[in-house]
Amino acid sequence: MSLGIIGGMGPMATAVFYEKIVDMTDAATDQEHIDTIIYSCPQIPDRTAFFLGRSTEDPYPRILELAKKLEEQKVDVIAIPCITAAFFEQKLREDISVPVYNGIEQTASLLRGLGIKKAGILATEGSIKNRLIADALLRNGITPVEPDDERQKIVTEIIYDDVKAGREVDMDKLDNVADHLKGKGAEAYILGCTELSVVAHQNKLEPPYFDILDILAMTVIEACGKSIKTEQ
Repeated sequence: MSLGIIGGMGPMATAVFYEKIVDMTDAATDQEHIDTIIYSCPQIPDRTAFFLGRSTEDPYPRILELAKKLEEQKVDVIAIPCITAAFFEQKLREDISVPVYNGIEQTASLLRGLGIKKAGILATEGSIKNRLIADALLRNGITPVEPDDERQKIVTEIIYDDVKAGREVDMDKLDNVADHLKGKGAEAYILGCTELSVVAHQNKLEPPYFDILDILAMTVIEACGKSIKTEQ
């Protein structure tokens, strides 16, 4: 089975996602890895800017165009390593026949299995507004905890001013937000933006941080008929 990745949102997050897939796949030879087609298209309009009404450029037509190209190339599974773009998943399911994954529901299910009752969300303003992560948590019996405006601004700065701009992240900023969420009762912190996945990858963050990109990687590996390494 083969995998298609609609990436470039942002480019480093896509690179980290593919590295995770390679690292997590239980493979002893090149031939045991997953056949993968990656479209890294940074020109896809900004998702958060569109959702918040700061831009009239709709990202969906370009995402759909890439999804149809992957469908024509007969991939069996499509992954979109951009959590904000998960808003378009239902439309994609209606417009193409290939299964599309984003990792949000699987992350909520994992936290439920761990007995988490309250989970903090670190994500773009677009994801917060669309409640994709919050609603998935509620469906799994978990109370979502979101940052206040001041801490959300810090999260946005980390995503746009640091990671997307190629700058080193001051981890004190992330700790500030995590402490704030903990103070509101959060037992775990969901890294709900793939730029935050880059931060987690570079700094080897571990629970109580949970990276949706990790869960997405594991999900698509299994969807492609491969096994996940028991030891990372």
